Amino acid sequence: MLSFPAIFAIMKNMTDDITGLPDKEREVRTENGFSEERVPIIEVGREPEVTPETGIEKLEKEQYILPTPVLDDQTGEVLVSPPAPVAPEIILPITAEEYQMGLEAKIEDSLRWLAEWSKRLIKLLGEKVGFAGKHTG
Repeated sequence: MLSFPAIFAIMKNMTDDITGLPDKEREVRTENGFSEERVPIIEVGREPEVTPETGIEKLEKEQYILPTPVLDDQTGEVLVSPPAPVAPEIILPITAEEYQMGLEAKIEDSLRWLAEWSKRLIKLLGEKVGFAGKHTG
């Protein structure tokens, strides 16, 4: 019958053959003289996949702004003009009174959450945000 150290040596040789790691990286001496296996942790970093862009995808990503309008050569009509900058105004779905009531409401109330979100929009966008008129409902 095989003793524990003999079985351990056979198992160690088998694992060394499988992993290919040398003895010094695998063994750690302990107080009672037996060694225990240690496998080093190897971090495998993944780089993000980059798919090659087609010509259409490049055109869709890039924004082309026309410096001057495109004119028809024969008639002189404007065919394509540069887009006018848009500054939309955001109308909140609550009135100013409901906003103040919402800021004073309990945290469990949905009006409080709507008021807090409105407060965030007002901080971010400033004068572009307006309140709704009187609600009847």
